[in-house]
Amino acid sequence: MNSTAGNGRPGRPARLSRERIAEAALQGDVATLTMRELATRLGVSHSSLYRWVPDRDGVLDLVSEVMAGRVLPEDEPDDGNWRDWLTRLAWAMHDQFLAVPGYAAHVARPHRHHPESFGRLRDRAVAAFRAGGADVRQAEENWTVFGLGVVRWLAAAGNAPEEPPFGRYLDTLLRGLLDQDSTPSSAAPSRSIGDEHLLALTRNLTSESAEVREGACETICDWVRSFDRREVRTLASLLASAAALEQDATCLESELNALGELSVTGFVEAEDVAALRRLPRESVRPADVEHLDHLMEEYF
Repeated sequence: MNSTAGNGRPGRPARLSRERIAEAALQGDVATLTMRELATRLGVSHSSLYRWVPDRDGVLDLVSEVMAGRVLPEDEPDDGNWRDWLTRLAWAMHDQFLAVPGYAAHVARPHRHHPESFGRLRDRAVAAFRAGGADVRQAEENWTVFGLGVVRWLAAAGNAPEEPPFGRYLDTLLRGLLDQDSTPSSAAPSRSIGDEHLLALTRNLTSESAEVREGACETICDWVRSFDRREVRTLASLLASAAALEQDATCLESELNALGELSVTGFVEAEDVAALRRLPRESVRPADVEHLDHLMEEYF
């Protein structure tokens, strides 16, 4: 039986594959991509598309597989090329992520990373930092800072004119990470913002002013690598309670985003964010549901 192709004329049924689906998804803005739009691009029915991918997240997993293959250098990092290897990886992320509308912003938001593609990036980057002399803990922390730093710059590209050029930003980021690698772990200062700053943040998070609450969430995102375990758990508990009671949609977005940033530290426990169970999913704006779903999936 014949099917109708994307041009509206009858013809042979379109043949689907994972590669074709990923390539079609990359032809537009992935941030606003819908299954209906993707099926139209491919010239197939919804039912045909759903036989290959279960939902939009499944499509984005395919996209992540393709993007990981595009950005990873073909050679392996070693003690002679690891600095250059990381630089090439970052510039490939710059070129490929920005070539696809909405992709950098998608990756920068808290969400369920595709374990295979994300794992490939992580493992190779950690290997590069290890080749440079970092121990296991340092290499893993460096990957977190490196990955988040590059992706956040890319997500802000075009929207934040005050951002330094990517080359300068990358050079500063790498020099900071590499200087830390040469410092013995025992000499590294313990991270903590101190009780005075912690108290100020808690006051601002409970302020009657939505603007002040948003500012506190932004500060938490900026300082996330400076908190110790106690501070992370205190702030996570307060943010979860605030989100469950929040009436301002923009503040709720900021609170969920700050929780997502804190979760990256590995210090947050399920009991700290239990209040999120009281947040009705239907009260969350569609654009922020992904933040909530990511946190619920990770801790519950």
